[in-house]
Amino acid sequence: MQSRSSIDLVVTILARLWVILLSTAFAQAQAKSSVSFNFTSFDYPEAIATQALGISQNGVIVGYYLDASAAEHGFIRLPKGTFEMVDYPSAVGTILFDINDSKEAVGLYNGSDTFYQGFLFEPPDQFTLIYYSPLASATDPYGINNSGQVVGAWSEDQVQGGFSLLDGTYTELLYPSAVFTYPYGVNSSGIIGGSWVSVCNPICQYHGFTLTSAADGTYTDVDFPGAVMTFLYAINDSNQLVGSYVDAAGVDHGWIGVRSKNQYTTVDYPGGSGTVVHGINNTRHIVGWYSDTNNVVHGFLAVPE
Repeated sequence: MQSRSSIDLVVTILARLWVILLSTAFAQAQAKSSVSFNFTSFDYPEAIATQALGISQNGVIVGYYLDASAAEHGFIRLPKGTFEMVDYPSAVGTILFDINDSKEAVGLYNGSDTFYQGFLFEPPDQFTLIYYSPLASATDPYGINNSGQVVGAWSEDQVQGGFSLLDGTYTELLYPSAVFTYPYGVNSSGIIGGSWVSVCNPICQYHGFTLTSAADGTYTDVDFPGAVMTFLYAINDSNQLVGSYVDAAGVDHGWIGVRSKNQYTTVDYPGGSGTVVHGINNTRHIVGWYSDTNNVVHGFLAVPE
C-alpha cells in the first residue's frame, strides 16, 4: 500500500521486515506504562488510508492519504477538523511530514520523471525545492522548527547521510559508525531526534538518537527498553521524544519518553493491531497512525487526559 522514498523512509515506517526475538525486558517496559491519552481517529474524506505525521503548537496536523487509486496526496488538518489537500504541481504523489507555527511545511513529491524529491511548502501555494547537493540523487526533508531549521536525509549513489539546513547552509549529520542516518525532527533549541541503522545483515537494525546541535553536537543513543527495534520521529521543546518500536512478536507500538529521565511509555491506539506515533507538540498532543483489525490505516490525534 505504501510507496517508497528514494532513501527508504516510507519503507522504514510501514513496509519493514522484522526479526523475531525473545525479550523478557519488553514485558517489564510494558508494565511501566502510566501516561493516558484521549484518542481521536480521523480519515481524509474517501481515503483508503490516512497517516498523520506532524503537528504544530497550534494543533495543525500534516500528513498524507491514499485515494481510491492508491495515489498519495498531502494534507493539512486544521484544529476544527477540516482538511486541505496539498499536492506538488503535476506530481504523481505528495507527502507532508512536518509543519511549524508559521505554517511552513516540509515534504516530498514524486514526479513522472522524478523519484521522491524534497520541498518546503508555504501557504497558499508556494513550493521551494530542497537540494542537499547537486550530486545528491535524493534530498528528503522530514522536520522543521519555528526558526525554519530543516532536518532530513540525503542519498548519492551508494552513500547516505543526514543533514540540517538553516539560513541556506547545509550541515552534514552522520551518526558515528552508522550504516544509515535519518534525522526526523528538530525542536526550537536545535536539538535533533532521529533514527540510525547499526547493521543490515540482511535485516536493518534501527535505533533512535538525539543530537544536541547540528554544529559539533553530541549524539546519544535511544532504545525503547526490551524492543527489537526503535524508531525516533519527533522531539518537542521539553525534550519529550516520540516514535515507534517493534516488540518480540514483530508488532509496532507507539511510544513517548524522556531520555534524560530514562522514562519510556507505550502508546497504543485502543483496539488497533499496530500503532506508530510520529509527531508531538509542546502540549504533548501527539499524532500518528494505527492499523485496525482489517489492516486499514487511520490517522489519530491523542491528547493527554
